[in-house]
Amino acid sequence: MRKWEPVPRHPNVYSYETKKGMRFGIRRGYTTSLGKRDEYTKSGFKSWRDAEQVLKTFEADLVTGKGDSITRSKITLERYFKRMSDRKLKYGTWRDSTYEVHTRYFNQHIKPAFGTRRMNEITRGEYQAFLDSLAEKKGLAASTIRTIHRIMMETLNAAESEDVIEKNRLGRMEIHGAEPKSVEIDPKDYDIWISEAEKQLDRYSFAMIQVATLGLRRGEILGLRTDSIRFQTNEATGEELAEINIDLQRGEDYPTGGPLKTSSSYRKIWVGGELVDALHFAILSSDNLRKKNGIPESTTKWLWLNRYGRPASSFYLFEHMKIVNKATGIKLRPHMLRHYFATRSISANTPEIDVMHFLGHKTIQMTADYTRPTKDASLKVFSNFDKAANGSDSNS
Repeated sequence: MRKWEPVPRHPNVYSYETKKGMRFGIRRGYTTSLGKRDEYTKSGFKSWRDAEQVLKTFEADLVTGKGDSITRSKITLERYFKRMSDRKLKYGTWRDSTYEVHTRYFNQHIKPAFGTRRMNEITRGEYQAFLDSLAEKKGLAASTIRTIHRIMMETLNAAESEDVIEKNRLGRMEIHGAEPKSVEIDPKDYDIWISEAEKQLDRYSFAMIQVATLGLRRGEILGLRTDSIRFQTNEATGEELAEINIDLQRGEDYPTGGPLKTSSSYRKIWVGGELVDALHFAILSSDNLRKKNGIPESTTKWLWLNRYGRPASSFYLFEHMKIVNKATGIKLRPHMLRHYFATRSISANTPEIDVMHFLGHKTIQMTADYTRPTKDASLKVFSNFDKAANGSDSNS
């Protein structure tokens, strides 16, 4: 390798010997749009004046943001997404849960297709084909594809605002997808399913199902510890009640526990009746599982454990529900129980704001979105209309 010698009184300009005589080159360090140190190098000039002229042009472009064009063209989508998401997490723009969800969607769907590609080279045609393939080949729901597209747009829009790319050209794409799976449960099917669950499952597993019927999110159920439950006697009735403190979630993204989805998700709910007995049994069972498997007392006392005394996996609830699904032919999923709780509570004339707080929703509209029309409610609407239309309304 040729030895470069600094040219006196000409910073960043160097000279070196070749078979055809002396040549000049430039080396100029600078910070890229990614906040990394890089070096602009060019050689082959016949005079230091030619080299210095190119150097000055580069430095002028650097001041106006143009000098980073070479580096910008090398930036891959994965590299920029990592930088953007880390920054949003660091400065609190994203919560931990948002960061984890965005990263999971990116790594699972976007990264395999475009992770190593330069952002400014991804065409609308191939990106539309990618979105279509999510629906046609993977069978994803349109809502899921919209989430994936939103993450892509958030990344490219941030890159555009930082002048990392000239323009985000992938906006206003067509989104297709499978219809979302139904979340409706017929009350009769629910009664059959719950009755069969009690027969098919052991008492500890059924207790978990009973807690799931309260409308808790799956991660919130898995995040319960034995000290999340506090028992108290109702002085007026003598009935024992249980207070459930929901302040942690656990799942794929948070195997050891993490923050809840939103600030309104942090809540305390009260239950009575059979749920109190179920919670007593669950606490006793988890304590026994820890002792049986020699789990140290200092370990977090999760309420739901596998037979080895370890925290139940994120699929634990679903796997037990599948047993009941197979026995009944009624296919329920954990999130359907949350919708069912909202629907039945509202149809029973429970104030919407109370249901909102119980479910940990941020707004009443979110709670309303969780409800589904029922046969009884529909007949009630018809009956009221029929009375009014035929002049039998008592208020007329």
